[in-house]
Amino acid sequence: MAQSIDIIISGVTGRMGQRLVRLISQHKELNLIAGISSEDNQHVGRSLAEYTGLDAAGDAPIVSSLTGLSADVVIDFSQPAAFNAVIDYCVMNEIPLVSGTTGLSQSQFDRISQAGHFIPVMWAANFSLNIQIIKNLLQIFKQKNKTGRYHITETHHQHKQDAPSGTAIALAQSLSQDQTLTVVADNEFTLGRIHIKSVRQAEVPGTHHIRCDFPHETIDIEHQAKNGDLFAEGAIAAAQWLTAKEKGFYDLNALLLA
Repeated sequence: MAQSIDIIISGVTGRMGQRLVRLISQHKELNLIAGISSEDNQHVGRSLAEYTGLDAAGDAPIVSSLTGLSADVVIDFSQPAAFNAVIDYCVMNEIPLVSGTTGLSQSQFDRISQAGHFIPVMWAANFSLNIQIIKNLLQIFKQKNKTGRYHITETHHQHKQDAPSGTAIALAQSLSQDQTLTVVADNEFTLGRIHIKSVRQAEVPGTHHIRCDFPHETIDIEHQAKNGDLFAEGAIAAAQWLTAKEKGFYDLNALLLA
């Protein structure tokens, strides 16, 4: 029998948080302890079952603070403004953290690195294992094609608040030694010599197109998410995996090799 795991979801009323509730409710070995949202959210005080209409979500409450809660792992898809409280709670209570919150500052990434000295922690801009494989492939392209030029176009739903996407930045970081992100025009950016274009369109879950232009050939790679369940399922798998690990900072490559 699979080990029972108690989970807190931070950012539970967001698009990804709602997906996580639905998918976690389908796993008998996973228990929802609470969902975290901002204190001014109208749903604070309701149960997850009442909020989602899923009886399987149970009586776990939506609350605005992590104080007094205990779990085996926290899955965080909140906003940068809420992130510090989440990671501080996990460190203070020695609880593993899986986070997909994007738009973080450098100081917040430093917090993630520091947290790895005390707890198991995994942050990823995209919890698709195939995106990780593409990142690894791009690193090989960079090593073997010194004069290559790269252009990334990312397209997401119109509700997405940050641009460029965390995934586009991570893909560009695989290709560039210079990690400085610069705004060059509306919805256009550079990271080192990598050009990134952001498009916000209807309800697109997430599409990333990378054009690799070499002297004698061009390679196009496109990853198209069919729906957001892809990322939620990846985060759940990461959370299940992380609860059995020692303290440290992990990325999706570790999960690929598991």
